[in-house]
Amino acid sequence: MAAAVEELLKKRAELTERRQTLEQQIKQIDSDVEAIDQVARLFDPSILPTKTPRKRAPAGRSPFSGENLSAIVLKTIREAKEPISTAACSAAIATDKGLGEDDPFVATMSSRISATLSNLERRGRVRQAGTVDGRKNLWEIAR
Repeated sequence: MAAAVEELLKKRAELTERRQTLEQQIKQIDSDVEAIDQVARLFDPSILPTKTPRKRAPAGRSPFSGENLSAIVLKTIREAKEPISTAACSAAIATDKGLGEDDPFVATMSSRISATLSNLERRGRVRQAGTVDGRKNLWEIAR
């Protein structure tokens, strides 16, 4: 049984490494395409840049699967030691989850975390502690 688990973990590591390699190759290809577009525009300014399709979050894979998002948000706010904006909270959680800036979930995280903060506020667990730039709410643990 232990040998089977070791083999599974070995295969998982191989696949993870392969995925990272492929992601790096995709980034390099995107960079090369962008460079070609720039050079082409030097010769003909009417050429429009190509757009790489936006990444969509893969169905069924979420960085929060099996976890309590409210607990994660509360922990993040508690660790901040000062009021924190929704964006800063999202960035801290993304970092904790090991998500890169180009991960498709990062784009949708702020709205999910904002909804979670609103829900926690209704339940009396967090409160608004001012704003940043007069519009972005700062959050703290309700005491």
